[in-house]
Amino acid sequence: MFLPSIYPELALFCGALIILLSDVFFGKNKAEFFRASYFIALFSCLASLYFTAHSTFIVGSFFHGMFFVSSLTCFIKFIAVILLILVIILSLEFIAKEKEISAEFLALLLISTSGGMFLISANDFMTFYLSLELQSLPLYLLASINRKSGKSSESGMKYFILGSVASGLLLLGISLFYGFSGTTNFDVATYLYSNNPVPPAVILGFLLIVIAMFFKISAAPFHMWTPDVYEGSNAIVTTFFATVAKFIGVMVLLRLFLDLSPSWIGLEKVLILVALASMAVGSFGAIKQNNIKRLLAYSSVGHVGFAIFGLSTLSASGIKACVIYMIIYALLSLGSFGFLNLIFGLKNSSHHAGLSDQSDNKIFDISSFSGLAKTNPIMAAFLAILMFSTAGIPPLAGFFSKFYVIGAAIKSEYYISSIVAVLFSVISAFYYLRIVKVMYFDEVQENQLQFISRYNPKIVIGFVVAFNLLFIAFLKPLLDAIQTMLGF
Repeated sequence: MFLPSIYPELALFCGALIILLSDVFFGKNKAEFFRASYFIALFSCLASLYFTAHSTFIVGSFFHGMFFVSSLTCFIKFIAVILLILVIILSLEFIAKEKEISAEFLALLLISTSGGMFLISANDFMTFYLSLELQSLPLYLLASINRKSGKSSESGMKYFILGSVASGLLLLGISLFYGFSGTTNFDVATYLYSNNPVPPAVILGFLLIVIAMFFKISAAPFHMWTPDVYEGSNAIVTTFFATVAKFIGVMVLLRLFLDLSPSWIGLEKVLILVALASMAVGSFGAIKQNNIKRLLAYSSVGHVGFAIFGLSTLSASGIKACVIYMIIYALLSLGSFGFLNLIFGLKNSSHHAGLSDQSDNKIFDISSFSGLAKTNPIMAAFLAILMFSTAGIPPLAGFFSKFYVIGAAIKSEYYISSIVAVLFSVISAFYYLRIVKVMYFDEVQENQLQFISRYNPKIVIGFVVAFNLLFIAFLKPLLDAIQTMLGF
């Protein structure tokens, strides 16, 4: 047992416990406690970043081979905590408005991220399952945290029920894997089947585990919960789902394929099928959506398809492209969904974002963005850049993410699949450009969007926009760093 190997996870988990205990003893007596909990959460994240940076010098298996630390896992954790910090900064308006649940909200964010970090380093299916549940259970509560919204309660219930089914499939897969291999440890399993035939039951078990992870990252056809949960959840909760949770989920799937070396199973065809299905659902499902939350939910399904497409090559270039894609996608989502957290309400109206289902339906309707370029040109320009980048318009960051995925697929001779992926990307550009068209070419409506006056979220969105514009300058160092950590 070597405790320093789990210091980053403990920093977040202990921070969550401190927030909850402080709220019990002090929060009810001091109305401004939400500010203290906010700073405790940020301090815990900074402590986690510090320990993660130092963990790069700790490489190996710990806790009897159940926990693994490498430069790649530390890098993934570092990015996840950076995303968490940015989400917490975006959430200041929410926790200031919802003071009664601010401590619980921040604690759930920290616990879920801590579980995700444990999951990244899991080297045994027992720790894998427990870590996945530690990450998932707070997400169910976050989805239904808006007690004034019927849709929020409904989304939390849907997410919980379908998540339970996915967990059942995961346990069944682990049982088959253990029953026919005699181990749940990744290292032992790789050693056993490196030169030996693989029993069909082990292949089936691994496939069930992968299907459970497809649900967690909302890959088609296991995406059915995503539009409802994204629409029903509060905007800041949706931001967390689309950034931290999804980034960790895809990286965990990548680690499964790296550590268990399942090229002998021949799952590349399954991955290609799921990738193309996700692109199709993301491209066509979003076209008729008028609610921007649902539109971005379908968009996220399509982006997951591109990440899986890169992974499906099971090659060094494809895995590297998958990592780059998820980093860029997570930051793009932070900007796009973060923009929704800026919305306060509609002018000449009593509706405010997050107060009721009726107000959310009106505020997050795409038509409410009409003429935004005339009333708030800076916010419109920021959102337009994010939409262009998400659509893959060069020379923005989103273009390079798709370029490297398609390039890796072509290297692996997936010619037809690559052409289909490009076509789906062109189709998806339609609804991104539709938002730009509404902002710049439609007439200003009587009820226009109002934005909050705090600078925290605006700074975060400005950072994401700057990242998109200047990404080309950091591209080569990022590629070199990822290649070094992957060991290719």
